Amino acid sequence: MEIHVFTAVDMFTKLLFAYPLRNKDAITVCEAIYRMFTTYGVCQTLISDRGSEFTNKCTAELCKLLEVTQEFTPAFAHHCLGACERQHRTLAERLTTHVLKGKSWENELHSVTFSMNSSVNNSIDFSPFEILYGKRPNFPLIQYNSASFKDIPVDMRTYFQELTCKLNTIHEIVSNNAIASGLQMEEKENLKTNNLKLSIGDYVYLQREPTGVGRKFQPIFDGPYVVINIPSSHLIKLRDPTRKRKLSDPVHINRLKIAHIPAPDPAHCLAPLNIESTETEESETLSSSKNDDIDNQPSDTIVSEPYVRRSKRKFNKPLLFRDENFVTANDIESSTDAKSEKVKRILAKKKNGNQSFLYLVQLVGEPS
Repeated sequence: MEIHVFTAVDMFTKLLFAYPLRNKDAITVCEAIYRMFTTYGVCQTLISDRGSEFTNKCTAELCKLLEVTQEFTPAFAHHCLGACERQHRTLAERLTTHVLKGKSWENELHSVTFSMNSSVNNSIDFSPFEILYGKRPNFPLIQYNSASFKDIPVDMRTYFQELTCKLNTIHEIVSNNAIASGLQMEEKENLKTNNLKLSIGDYVYLQREPTGVGRKFQPIFDGPYVVINIPSSHLIKLRDPTRKRKLSDPVHINRLKIAHIPAPDPAHCLAPLNIESTETEESETLSSSKNDDIDNQPSDTIVSEPYVRRSKRKFNKPLLFRDENFVTANDIESSTDAKSEKVKRILAKKKNGNQSFLYLVQLVGEPS
């Protein structure tokens, strides 16, 4: 049984949006994105991986219509969407317990999503629901202090002022906690980063994920490729020297490995210039001149012609032309009593003895 769930995570509040799908084609995914926008509002930037359900024309036109900037992460770099991938792990763990009990995962998806949005996130010390609405949700399993009627403001203006002040305080605390958590995570990830130092013109191998039958015996690295641009410290732009593969998108540096390949030496492609023979030919040309005044003048510089490599392959002639006794139609003339007639074409040929041949020819003027 295949389970298709569209998930989206807000980078600030860590709010999870999950919606079940029949399949994962472009039209179905666009419907889920539109449902998310109509529920929480249009976001500023939509970041996704390079799956075909996101890199299609339908999703691009939807983002263009709603004025949403669409960005993509590098291929095979799942940690670039770490916030979303971590939510996937928790969602799969909590859905598994319900599926093993025989319950339908479509019916339990919304309850699991609600529990995740109501739980406190360790990195920001607040739950996504509380950051979004400024209060904890009303639920029997959640400790919630219901306010009395005396605490309710008289007018709506005072209520919104207090709610805005409360949300600003929460957002400030969340921002500081997110920055501190990000720095801590960055220090931890830097210990495992690739210390590869690249420059433009270096040769590297690109890691790939083999698929299909016999993938365990296929090479893990492909290449070598040439570094042509370094947009950032993590993204590298490559080019295939053989022109067999086109790499239009930059790749992550964690997928690269240095290839110790020396630069090609073009010396064998250039013709050696024989200076002594050039000077000899020049002196002979000057000495053979009739005017003595021209002999005393300095000669112009001789530009050598570029060396052109000629093929040494021997082409064999057809069997018809390897016969030493073969003659063409222009070389054969037949004499008659009236006049000399010329052969137009040779129609057939057969061997007559060891050294002679018989030809069936068509004379000039005869019907074809």
